[in-house]
Amino acid sequence: MREIKVIQVVGYRNSGKTTTVIKMLEYFQEHGIKAASLKHHGHGGVPLGFEDKDNKLHQKAGAMVAGVEGDGVFQLVKSVPWELNELVDIYKIWDIDLLIIEGFKQAGFEKIVMIKDEKDFDLLQELTNIVAVVTEIPLENIELTYPVFRQNEISSLARWVIND
Repeated sequence: MREIKVIQVVGYRNSGKTTTVIKMLEYFQEHGIKAASLKHHGHGGVPLGFEDKDNKLHQKAGAMVAGVEGDGVFQLVKSVPWELNELVDIYKIWDIDLLIIEGFKQAGFEKIVMIKDEKDFDLLQELTNIVAVVTEIPLENIELTYPVFRQNEISSLARWVIND
């Protein structure tokens, strides 16, 4: 299986993760970099649109993995929860350069951490493999070994991700 660059964008709810991922994806598309995304549905339960669908019914009937495709939408349902590494392996079959994972805070990939306010600072101590931070809060009093980007510098962040 081919290797791809994987980067996570993590932070608490409403910290700007989705906005940052969208801006990065737009930058990559404009610059001919083939990027893909994977979002963790971290709010509990099954994402909307999966229950009571045929692939879920196939799974309930005994299929270990059941899929359905239509108009470019491909859904896979599995009888046990997906492991993140399994999902990353699925992305490796496509011709992409980069996978941006939104969420899955505890996974071991390189992370961009979103800091919205001071209560989010605990993430800098709790998480592993942090390579960058995005925040509007001054961080002069915190010793960091990685770069800090502002929300208006997402193009610079995207460039840094590719060149790192």
